[in-house]
Amino acid sequence: MPQRRTRRPTSRYSPARSRSPAAGASCRPPVWYPARPAGRRPVILFSHGLGGLPEHFAALTEAWAAAGYVVVAPAYPHTNALVDVRREDVGNQPADAAYVLREVATNGPLAEHVDAGRIAVIGFSAGGTTTLGLLGRGHDPGIKAAICIAGRAPDEPMGGPAVATLFLHGDDDPVVPIAAGRAAYEQVPWPTKRFVTIRHEGHGQYLHPDNPAYGRTQAMILEFLRAEVGQYAR
Repeated sequence: MPQRRTRRPTSRYSPARSRSPAAGASCRPPVWYPARPAGRRPVILFSHGLGGLPEHFAALTEAWAAAGYVVVAPAYPHTNALVDVRREDVGNQPADAAYVLREVATNGPLAEHVDAGRIAVIGFSAGGTTTLGLLGRGHDPGIKAAICIAGRAPDEPMGGPAVATLFLHGDDDPVVPIAAGRAAYEQVPWPTKRFVTIRHEGHGQYLHPDNPAYGRTQAMILEFLRAEVGQYAR
């Protein structure tokens, strides 16, 4: 789902090394961040869907960085747009994502600006399943918020420290039926959770800036992030 790039006061880098033991292959993520980072900022990890790339969602990630977040978005080695997709590898992606978070917080040039105690995880489609997979028992206690967009439930149950969780799902989604999203919502064990139906929308078209629902979808995401992990001014 390629998105039109817009000019925003943000910068970007890619780590020199980020090899996940879980994936057994390169998992080098682009990182978007405010143009003038100061202090420690909340971090967002975004996960793409099957056959996707982080750059397909640049309108979202750049907007989040412009709002004051450090945004890391791995291209998962066996499900991205540049490889033959192996759907069965989605179950490995939560470990890949956790590894990438640790790398950005400890080894990257922004390590001193990353607040590892204020993490939000967001994902679309299979990336939404990856996002929920990060919330298993024993998960990183720094994860305070999660947003699952058009995703399914993970194979392993969720548990551990409470995570505020938001679900966004189109009611005309032909790829991941809304019933699958609601089933995932029901499996979230914590009370702070919300399911939002995007009316008359399919599989993520509302994440594209040209879609009429994009503005209110992005506004909901930013409002949720501000409430659950805080925000820095530009």
